[in-house]
Amino acid sequence: MRGRMKMKMKKKQKNNKGFSLIELIVVAAIMAVLVGVLAPTYLRYVEKSRKSADIQAFASAMGAMKVVAADPALELASGQTMTIVFSKETETDVSSTAPDAIKKELEATIGKAYRIKSQEWGVGTVSITGTVGSGGTVSFEIQGKTDDISKNIVASAEFGSDVKPKTTP
Repeated sequence: MRGRMKMKMKKKQKNNKGFSLIELIVVAAIMAVLVGVLAPTYLRYVEKSRKSADIQAFASAMGAMKVVAADPALELASGQTMTIVFSKETETDVSSTAPDAIKKELEATIGKAYRIKSQEWGVGTVSITGTVGSGGTVSFEIQGKTDDISKNIVASAEFGSDVKPKTTP
């Protein structure tokens, strides 16, 4: 009796070989189809997220310019400009026709470490220029590497009527 049980156990061990080659090929094919279908959707989602992060940074920069322009202690004159240039390769650059205190205030608020994340408008630079109007109001122009990028940035966020795409002449 013991001899028969040992033979049956040996047979069971021999029959338990794992997955066949065909089964593994079918699973690999199914995985390839799933990756092929889902990868473009994932990449679009990632790019949309990068654009949102950039637009948030642009809106933050414009908010900082509005705060600086509204500060009565800084006494900005009508017509003075503040420009913030975002780039993919270099740190954020702040320039102003106003006194250096305003440049330092903007740099402290915005931070110089932000770099453009989106592949679409991250090829060159994005420049945001705020021009001080009467009563501390600020109107903005956004300029990208191309006119399409400028229009796309302005259209992609709800910046308001005081923001216009700057087009090249």
